[in-house]
Amino acid sequence: MNLPRFGLFGIIVLILAAGLNIAALYTAERRFAELRAAGDWVSHTQGAANLVARIYRRAVDAETGQRGFLLTQDATYLNPYIEARAELPKDLDVLGKLTSDNPVQVAQFATVRKLIETRFAQMERSLKLKRDGDDEAFRQLMTSPDGMVTMTSLRLALDGMAAEEQTQNERRLMALTENQNQLRRGFYLVAGLNLFLVTLGGLFLHQDSQRRRREAADAEERNVALGRAVHERTAELSGLSHHLQRLQEEEKAKIAREIHDELGGTLAAAKIDLQLISDKLPKDDIHRTRLVRIMSAIDDTIQVKRRIIEDLRPTLLDNLGIGAALKWQCSQFTKRWNIPCRVEMPDDSLKLSPAYSIAFYRVVQEALTNITKYAHAKNVSVSLLRSGEQWTLRIADDGVGIDTAKPHNTTAHGLVSMRERARALGGEFSVRGQPGRGTVVEVTAPLEKEKVT
Repeated sequence: MNLPRFGLFGIIVLILAAGLNIAALYTAERRFAELRAAGDWVSHTQGAANLVARIYRRAVDAETGQRGFLLTQDATYLNPYIEARAELPKDLDVLGKLTSDNPVQVAQFATVRKLIETRFAQMERSLKLKRDGDDEAFRQLMTSPDGMVTMTSLRLALDGMAAEEQTQNERRLMALTENQNQLRRGFYLVAGLNLFLVTLGGLFLHQDSQRRRREAADAEERNVALGRAVHERTAELSGLSHHLQRLQEEEKAKIAREIHDELGGTLAAAKIDLQLISDKLPKDDIHRTRLVRIMSAIDDTIQVKRRIIEDLRPTLLDNLGIGAALKWQCSQFTKRWNIPCRVEMPDDSLKLSPAYSIAFYRVVQEALTNITKYAHAKNVSVSLLRSGEQWTLRIADDGVGIDTAKPHNTTAHGLVSMRERARALGGEFSVRGQPGRGTVVEVTAPLEKEKVT
């Protein structure tokens, strides 16, 4: 690959920048994971410290409530005691899990659990003695220093756990802060390197800009020349297409005349001769029946001949004008496909020049053919109206609707034929539709320089 010098440098810079960004992304992701882990540990430690304080508070509340009940015999004082007995086992289980990673805390937690069990056993014993009325045993128990010693030991043990959690929390906060600082320094480093690479790439691009402008100017000149050639070629092809359409219509008209003159005359003469022969035969002659069948077949052939002539070159166009021709065309469409076809125009006897008449007629013919193939329509309308200085031909149906966003079959030339006929008149062709809402085919063409009336 033969690249300009500065273009090669630019690619190298981009590769370096891409590698740097990938490495930075990987490092940042690792740092963020470490930050999340450090943050989780900080939350873990704070939760353990909060739980230590709550356990001590529950124990104190339980002791206070128990003393209040012993002094007043009011059962409401026992509520904190009852609540503590129910909730402390849960709190101890959670605290045990939170401190299970620290051997120091594991040992202290075992002491705390044992002291709590001891203190609650002491309080339960005093309550039982009070209820049983054993005043002597109750007085000895209440004057004993065992309860105070147990609570003091419990407070010291919980203080030790709280102090250990505080130490852990400070250490983990320091680790979290250090991770944040490292991440910040990494971002500064990556930003600086990216700025350097962008600046370097900018210098290379500046050096390469002159060459790019020259290439762009050359490409623009080539595009202009190519566009001119395409335009000329398109004009030539359009002219050829219009010429071929005229030749085709002339050839169709010639063939229609020959069929009418030659085949029509031959069929008419044959029918006359057969009729003369039939008239001379007796009515019960077997050959007379055969002659009737032959004449009926000739009549059918004449009808086929007329339909072929009308397809090649509608005689109504030349004799009665475009208005009558379109009405006949729509009536034949309705008769054949049982689809109502409404025609709207300012004058049923409207006549246009042969070029306009045959173009409009063929567009309607092609549109109706497409409707029978694809539209599944229930109603069709055809209108030819004058709007200002132009004619507007519109064919609309209420069928499935064409989807203009989808690519069309390249082997189907109906739309192309209609568009070229519109261009041959100096007009425009459009087709609009929405799935499920029908299709509208429209041709607009300027008024003829010499309108035929």
